[in-house]
Amino acid sequence: MSEIVAEYIDRLCSVEMRPQGNLPRGVTHRLYEAARLAQGGKPLTYLAGHALLDRVRKGDYVFIVTGTGAPPGLPKGETDGPLGGAALARAVDLGLGAKPVIISEERLAGPIAAAVQAGGISLLDREAVAARSHAGVLELFPVGIHEGQLAAARLLDQYEPTAIIFIEKAGPNHKGVFHSILGYARGPDIMGSAYWLADQARASGVLTIGVGDGGNEIGFGKIRDAVREIQPHGQNCRCPCEGGVATVTTCDVLVAASVSNWGAYGIGAYLGYLLEDPDLVQDEDTERRMLESCVLAGCTDSILGAQVPAVDGIPLGVDLALVRMLRAIALKVVHRGF
Repeated sequence: MSEIVAEYIDRLCSVEMRPQGNLPRGVTHRLYEAARLAQGGKPLTYLAGHALLDRVRKGDYVFIVTGTGAPPGLPKGETDGPLGGAALARAVDLGLGAKPVIISEERLAGPIAAAVQAGGISLLDREAVAARSHAGVLELFPVGIHEGQLAAARLLDQYEPTAIIFIEKAGPNHKGVFHSILGYARGPDIMGSAYWLADQARASGVLTIGVGDGGNEIGFGKIRDAVREIQPHGQNCRCPCEGGVATVTTCDVLVAASVSNWGAYGIGAYLGYLLEDPDLVQDEDTERRMLESCVLAGCTDSILGAQVPAVDGIPLGVDLALVRMLRAIALKVVHRGF
């Protein structure tokens, strides 16, 4: 039954609902299918959920790395990513008894912290977090390639995490350049080189999970050739590097979804099902509170280009309907008596 539940969680979270415009359409299901094929054919939330349950123990540290977008359009980041990170911080705390460590660049950290705290997780220093539950740590990640390499080594040594989850976090292509999904370059002086966390963690045997929706995010290196074929700018970007948007950074588990937040919600929903804990599944009140808090702290919808409660151009009402359906899939129990 668990695989059946994960199947329908995956199907819901991978329904493409992007508004019409210049964004790629008709790619979500193809990226999802490629990710699933590359990982043995099982539902992606099934793989991520069981990997976390197998590896993470009470009191462990789990890194949650999110935040993307660049000025001038997204000076404090976009609304896709922070909410998914906040939802998984809550699931890690309540479901696994682990300590979430939220990692992002300073420019993006305010809205991410607002979303995490709106989800019920206090952000404290490491000593205070060790002494209480429902709390995590916020760590700022520097920009710059060399700086990122040093920071990744320091954070891994300091916390010794058992898992790292990347949500809507850009990774570089084979020429070392970050891109938006439309093929525009994002320099390392703007973007934190968080891919060092993935590379160093995997070399040390730490579980890595990548959650994304486009192919330019950390984790999609697992299906790089498919991204280059499927995404319109997968092979040919709009910048002088001419290397395409497909990242080379891979993870142990890749969760491809229509919206990165939804992929994270899917993992939480599956954990909620397995652990029989409804608090791990995103709910409508929490979704509204997280999104409004994130926007008030400066986050922008990446498609509308406005500081409004929407994610990837999808209005709040659709988000609320999606989390309601996730709860129905993961939590509803009825025993027919005839």
